[in-house]
Amino acid sequence: MLQPLEEIFARYSAVLLPVGTWEHDFLLQRFAREAAYAPGHGLLVLIPNLYSPEANVRILDPGDGVADALQRRNEWPGAIFSVRGENSFFVPFDEAYRAVAELRERDLLSVLDDARDRAAKQAAVAGRAHRRLLHLSDLHLGARQTDLRRTFLRSAVADIARSGEKLHRIVITGDLFDQPFSRHREQYTHFVNELSDLTQAEPIVVPGNHDQRIMGNKLGMFGNRRRQLIDLRWNRGPVHDEEAGIVFLCFDSSRTGTAARGGVGTDQLVDVASGYDAKRRISRYDDCLRIAVLHHHPYPYPQKGEVPVADERLSGRRWRPNRRFRERLLEMEDAEQFLAWCAARDVSLVLHGHRHRPRMIPASIKADEAPFGRHALLTVGCGTSLGAGGAPLSFNVIDWNPDAGNWSVVVMMSANDARGFRRVAIQAAPARDEEDW
Repeated sequence: MLQPLEEIFARYSAVLLPVGTWEHDFLLQRFAREAAYAPGHGLLVLIPNLYSPEANVRILDPGDGVADALQRRNEWPGAIFSVRGENSFFVPFDEAYRAVAELRERDLLSVLDDARDRAAKQAAVAGRAHRRLLHLSDLHLGARQTDLRRTFLRSAVADIARSGEKLHRIVITGDLFDQPFSRHREQYTHFVNELSDLTQAEPIVVPGNHDQRIMGNKLGMFGNRRRQLIDLRWNRGPVHDEEAGIVFLCFDSSRTGTAARGGVGTDQLVDVASGYDAKRRISRYDDCLRIAVLHHHPYPYPQKGEVPVADERLSGRRWRPNRRFRERLLEMEDAEQFLAWCAARDVSLVLHGHRHRPRMIPASIKADEAPFGRHALLTVGCGTSLGAGGAPLSFNVIDWNPDAGNWSVVVMMSANDARGFRRVAIQAAPARDEEDW
């Protein structure tokens, strides 16, 4: 389907795509026309598809320029340049206009080389204000196939940290080890210590069903084994990261439920709410990003109308909507209550694991306290970060700009044979107007 477009793009040395919202329509349309009539040859100018300022934007298989543009949404309008054989890059509008103006006196590739250098410096400066979280899940340490991939995952994460995208904190959403045995817990402890040099902050950790149930399942009290959680450092209730401007609301979703099912329970919701309210009286939460962290998925797999973030060639697994019986054994029993609680508590992002499939589900949840009675909530699932059960390896990177109030989530995946991580999807949320709350 894309072959005709690829043939057209191949005729040009570079492609220019203006980026912005409908508020920038006149400016970007005029800029696109001027760029299209610039002297010289080899530049293809695309007419922009402009977004609503309030839109959540998702792009599958994004390039470097697209990802950077979405993470720097507060700097729109701007433009993405893509040079044949090289990575694309994003520049704010003034720099894009400068590059087009220079085409009157210089050749295309030399102008874009200089624009790329300036863009790299601007991106480095812009990145200093951002806080990046690494979201891992379903490590299942102690299982042979996951132990073999520890070094590969750590190397990939270290590459991100070295690239200038400093990691502020690591979040792990359960199934830390494969069985609730001491030797498995010790392997998890070693692994977390290996990651400790990547960030100075303590990791945010919640348990999963495999951390407290034999083979992840229980019937009544049979299979329940919480002994390893006693010595494990995991988070309960609210955690305020003042430097990052984030409040984490942490839940043990394996507290209730049989088999591999879960639920947080009303008592835990009350406990977390009480702790949140008590801390809010002495700390400023108004401008913080609120993130709920748990293991179980609050939406069934697959959700009706859900679009997978990665195609089957990478995931190696098909979505099977007819496997309802299996889903019933894994579901979160009080998911509707939990999501309503998140909406009422002004949570913007939910992080979970459990199903070994990455996903992103934007939703509008009824909330009487919210403007127009609806609250925007993005639920993000992480796959298995160490490839448990032969699944692809997966982790997410959350980019939060506390100064601008906007954030994004990038899904990274590798085939199970460790052929290399690549960016498979990005979802970006706009800044919220705090005056509306």
